[in-house]
This record gives sequence, C-alpha cells and structure tokens, in this order.
Amino acid sequence: MNANSTGKSPWGGWLLHAAVGVALTAVLAALAAPRVALLVAVLATGIAHEIGDGDFRRANGGPWNGVLDVLAFLPAPLVYLVAHG
Repeated sequence: MNANSTGKSPWGGWLLHAAVGVALTAVLAALAAPRVALLVAVLATGIAHEIGDGDFRRANGGPWNGVLDVLAFLPAPLVYLVAHG
C-alpha cells in the first residue's frame, strides 16, 4: 500500500524522507565521498524509492507526488554542498 494514500498529513512522510537524506549524507560524508557524488547518490536513492512506491504514477497522485517526495530527500546534501563548497 502506498504510504501517501492513508489520508494523513504528508509532513510525516516528508520528514522521514528528509531524515533518510540526512543519514545517507552523513554516512557518505564520513566516507569522504566527493560532494557531487554524495548529491547524486542521495538523489538516486530518492528516485529509486519513489519508483518503488509508485508515486510517479497518476493513480498515486503522480508525477508531482513523486517529485515532491524526491525533493524531501535533498535538503541535507544541498546544505552539505553549500557548507563545504
């Protein structure tokens, strides 16, 4: 079942996506991954997750539902890129 079809506020889902983005950013930064590779890895993880959820399909509110969820993964790597740019 799609997590976004429960009728609850999307903030819980977006916060969870952001937390995963923070965790993945932290792990890749600790491993000294190149900055652009870090961003690409977090973005790819977000896209793969949303494809798996089916959030890009029209039946599940796509494509915008999937796009917004992918964007929720990105604050941490973007802050990292700006801070270490």
